[in-house]
Amino acid sequence: MLDEDRHVEKEVRKSGGDPKLRPELVGLLLWVRAVRRVLFGEGKDEGGKVKAAAEMVMAVWGNRDLSVDEADWNDANYKLMMWAPVWHAMVMARKVLGDNTPLGRSMGTAIAHELEPTLKKASSIVEQHVSGETDRRGRVLYNELSKLVI
Repeated sequence: MLDEDRHVEKEVRKSGGDPKLRPELVGLLLWVRAVRRVLFGEGKDEGGKVKAAAEMVMAVWGNRDLSVDEADWNDANYKLMMWAPVWHAMVMARKVLGDNTPLGRSMGTAIAHELEPTLKKASSIVEQHVSGETDRRGRVLYNELSKLVI
């Protein structure tokens, strides 16, 4: 899907941006593959699809933007919507590939030192903004995915 023109926004195509270089987008492919293997494939990476997607994510990991503007709750909410699925994908992929494999260890480092602190910070910023109001989508997504870590 990432290779098909119909899935690339016109503005991205004009600017020369490649969605395959954005870990938050490639991470969605990992999410689908890893969750599917955990739920329906007995946690086994038949055909190496989880490993291939995990390698793609880690290959473009240097292109990430995990900065959160503490004064802008919308930015924090956006970060939750974009990165919570990637966090969940990496957690699930480690279950399939193993925590002690080289790929599992590098994803574990990214989770522990970058993704989790960013997501917790963003969630806190959004929580401060919405106190008493309807929760925002990014925070709801993050909280729901946190419950699904099996």
